[in-house]
Amino acid sequence: MKVTEEIYEMLTASPEEANKMALLLLQSARTQEQKDSINWARAYALVELKEYSEALEIWQGIFDRTHDHKALHQVGYVHRASKNLPMAINVFNQEFALIPHDDKQSKAVNLYEQSYCHLLIGYMRKAHEIFVEYENLPMSEFDMVERGCFYRLKGDLFKETDKNVAKTAYEESIKFFTEAKDEEAIREVQERLKNISANK
Repeated sequence: MKVTEEIYEMLTASPEEANKMALLLLQSARTQEQKDSINWARAYALVELKEYSEALEIWQGIFDRTHDHKALHQVGYVHRASKNLPMAINVFNQEFALIPHDDKQSKAVNLYEQSYCHLLIGYMRKAHEIFVEYENLPMSEFDMVERGCFYRLKGDLFKETDKNVAKTAYEESIKFFTEAKDEEAIREVQERLKNISANK
């Protein structure tokens, strides 16, 4: 088992302990690659602990050194988590320009974030516009969590304007999150579905 897997496993139960474990593992890390891998996992714990500036520093540092668009994506994720939505949108736009043309999975995750951030900020027209681009993205393979997120977002976008579309989307989302064994996400979407049914 990779050492970072232990950090990720501990994250759900205790971000504090995951952070402590990462700091301990960093002391014995010998290569920059090992340090980046441990810090990457640690940054998730820092976000859970609302230590946003330190998480930003980690992922920004990795991006500045490697120019890996996935690290820039994580910078956007921290801004979104800290509710700095205009900055998150700006960063996700920058990332999209760096994603290789044939990397459909990364494009899907990026478009999800762009649409979701516009939804959160209340720019519904733009959120729908980006979602259409996301929906029409030609995908040859699907990630179960990404598909669960896709349908959850579709439900969120349509819950005020077309409850039937939203209900179907949430039901599809639950199916994919069930396949992915993401219990927390399942509970979140079930709550959304319950609210839709109650407000009919």
